[in-house]
Amino acid sequence: MKKLIICLAVATVAVSCKKIQAGGNKNTLKLEEGVERYSDDVQVGGEAHGHEAAAGHGSEHAEKKSQVSIDLNGVALKGFANGMEDSMVKYLKSGQYASATEDGLKSVWYDFDNVNFKIGSANQLEAGSQEQLDNLAKILKAYPDAKIKIGGYTDKTGDEPKNVKLSQDRANFIKAQLTSLGAGGQIVSAEGYGSQFAKVDAKASDAERASDRKMSVRFTK
Repeated sequence: MKKLIICLAVATVAVSCKKIQAGGNKNTLKLEEGVERYSDDVQVGGEAHGHEAAAGHGSEHAEKKSQVSIDLNGVALKGFANGMEDSMVKYLKSGQYASATEDGLKSVWYDFDNVNFKIGSANQLEAGSQEQLDNLAKILKAYPDAKIKIGGYTDKTGDEPKNVKLSQDRANFIKAQLTSLGAGGQIVSAEGYGSQFAKVDAKASDAERASDRKMSVRFTK
């Protein structure tokens, strides 16, 4: 009888082990001491930065894209295909800027896709951001008649006066950086808009709101 009980116990343990293995080694989440469950989703840690995170092309976590060589009148710049530098150079090469009107230029903004501020800061950039500022300065100096306006934007979360101040301070910082690179005379103005032009609801996920957090420039007269 004892042998039978032992055999049944061993069989029960074996079946339990098979069930656990069937979970496919999924991510194990501790609920309390001695209790586990298995999740099909990998849990990725992350901090929601809200309006304090500046965006490259609408996000502080810029989408990974392949870099291309952009021909700036014989000088090669590294940038993204159809990114800020590529689009601005194509436009300037087309010759359309000379005949463009201020009203026609107002609606076309070029988002920085590789310039990101450190969380909560208006004067510290994440590593790798400087290259795009250098590129923009080179573009402006290659076309000395071109003038730009800088815009800063946030999402709809947080206190709006603080949003406006943060976006304005960041726009001023970008202006100062470009000025130090010799392109200051071509910057007409820098303005922080806060969440004025944000489109995504404040209750949306951080990833969805990322498109509203950005720094941009547009041509002006």
